[in-house]
Amino acid sequence: MAPKGSLPVQVAVDRAQLRFGSQLKSQVSTLYRGVGGAAGGAGIAIGAYFAFYGAATKFLRENTELPVGAVAFAAGGFAAFSSSFVKVPLAVCIRSVQAGVYSSPLNAAKCIVKATGPRGLFTGILPTIMEDIPDMAFKFAAYEMMQSAHMAMTGKSRGEASVTADLLMGGTAGALAAASTTPFDVVKTRMMCTAASRPSVISAARDVYKSGGSRAFFLGVGPRAASNGINSAIFFCFFEALRSVMKKQAHRRMLMEAEGIAHRPVEASLSMSLTNNLKK
Repeated sequence: MAPKGSLPVQVAVDRAQLRFGSQLKSQVSTLYRGVGGAAGGAGIAIGAYFAFYGAATKFLRENTELPVGAVAFAAGGFAAFSSSFVKVPLAVCIRSVQAGVYSSPLNAAKCIVKATGPRGLFTGILPTIMEDIPDMAFKFAAYEMMQSAHMAMTGKSRGEASVTADLLMGGTAGALAAASTTPFDVVKTRMMCTAASRPSVISAARDVYKSGGSRAFFLGVGPRAASNGINSAIFFCFFEALRSVMKKQAHRRMLMEAEGIAHRPVEASLSMSLTNNLKK
């Protein structure tokens, strides 16, 4: 699901992937179709992803001896799988609006449920999982490994890396992951934009192939890689900033707890002294 800033690119990619040999019309105003729903949906999907990613990372670090890259790969894949059950219904409605099939996400949800039942909202979940697991697993693993290499080469700690370095590493990881999973995204987009007809993965893939052969599976790869690269660069930059803030807060809490423990004997001694004085 595209963040709000990359919505024009995502709409263009969706329409390019959906076309059946027709020419795309250059209408700039329509590139922001569904911006409200996309922004809200992205927030919910990202929140769900990080809830699962955080839980998986904590579990693996506490119960395994896997290296950083392996932990990020496994946690990223698990989070992608779990959050898909939140992300897909939102994406089905939003992408249908972006492609001009329905007027609003709510209208899309009503029409799809009426035509196919609730299962229609999960159209494309298989290619989504097939796309997101390698995409997020590779993206986070590549980023974590680049961070480790950067620390080894520069001798700086993770929090000392420059914003430029975070942007470059995040952008590279995102662009490579997006380019390699474009075929899954093409099939997923075709399925989501025709959800009311209940297409299967095979039928959607067959339609894509008929529309342009094997090259059709890479429609929009350039804009998609560029868009995801930019999104990932900004995302990982904020990710590092948030991680730094949370680390400082955790360190501050530990210091406060340590000070509290250190002062407890003094407090106990003072209390005992006061009690004895009152008895006198």
